[in-house]
Amino acid sequence: MNSIDTIQGWLVNQIAKQLGIKAETIKVTEPLTRYGLDSIDSVTIVGDMEDWLGAELPSTLLWDYPTIEKAAKYLVDEAGVSPAETATAEPVAVTSKPKEEATQGKGWGGLWNKISGS
Repeated sequence: MNSIDTIQGWLVNQIAKQLGIKAETIKVTEPLTRYGLDSIDSVTIVGDMEDWLGAELPSTLLWDYPTIEKAAKYLVDEAGVSPAETATAEPVAVTSKPKEEATQGKGWGGLWNKISGS
C-alpha cells in the first residue's frame, strides 16, 4: 500500500467514525459535504490526522481539498507528508453514538470537543 492509499484509508475510517456511517459507503472521489461533514468535524479530523502523521496541517485542509482523493494527493505530492511504515488504516466499527467517540480524540479535535462541550 502506498502513502496515498494509506492516507485515503485512514481518512475513510476517521470520517466513518466521526459521522457514524459505514466506511464502505464512502467514496474517495465524492465531496465530503455529501456525507454531512461540517467544519467542526473537519477540524476534528485534521487534528487527529496531525497526531497520526506527526505533522502540522492546515485546519482548512478538508475544505481546500474537498474529497479524500484530493486531500491525500495534496498531502503526499505537495506537502511531502508520509505516514510511518507501521501506520495502517485499521477499520473502525460504527457504533450508535459516534459523537461520543469523537470526544475521546487527541490534538485539536479533542481540544475543540472539550471547548465546545460536544
